[in-house]
Amino acid sequence: MPAPIPQLLAHCPLCHAAYDTASIRLLGDLPAMRADQGKPRLFHLTCKQCRHALLAAISESPHGVSSVGLVTDMEAQDAVRIHPTTPISADDVVRAHQDLERESALICQAWLAQSASSPLSV
Repeated sequence: MPAPIPQLLAHCPLCHAAYDTASIRLLGDLPAMRADQGKPRLFHLTCKQCRHALLAAISESPHGVSSVGLVTDMEAQDAVRIHPTTPISADDVVRAHQDLERESALICQAWLAQSASSPLSV
């Protein structure tokens, strides 16, 4: 039996049109953020009226329901493809920052050298 669709997903947050249940797709469970919460479920929705898409994570716990929504240009099949990815760790974020910090200086130097050799014409 498919999981019930939460009432939080009843209307498009952009145009307020009611979602057609056929346009709501349950993509699966996400890892729980805290031990006292249930696993959030990830949904992809497409509004038939304004054609905008939304990714929504909805978590239920004894304390209530929480949700996070993200307007996106992804189709449902794109969201399915990226859904089972490994979560980003704090170490991943630090490495990305270090890489950007190191590489951004090289990019700026190359851009400045190019700008100096070919000034913009007005």
